[in-house]
Amino acid sequence: MKPQLIAMRQVRKWIEELPDGDAICLRCESAKANKQFDIWQKWFKKNEDSSWIISEEHMSFYYYKNKV
Repeated sequence: MKPQLIAMRQVRKWIEELPDGDAICLRCESAKANKQFDIWQKWFKKNEDSSWIISEEHMSFYYYKNKV
């Protein structure tokens, strides 16, 4: 759990620095990608901003920062 918290803390910092109109994509590509995706999907649905788009097809998570 601790590595996941550290990783998301860093991702949130990146989002703050992300220029308007840019995006971040996180993709599950570990040796056990399906398991990794399931764990992260639960995390995103429960703990993260609803602006994240979850792609089951690509086992990825996308965040687009709208232009102000």
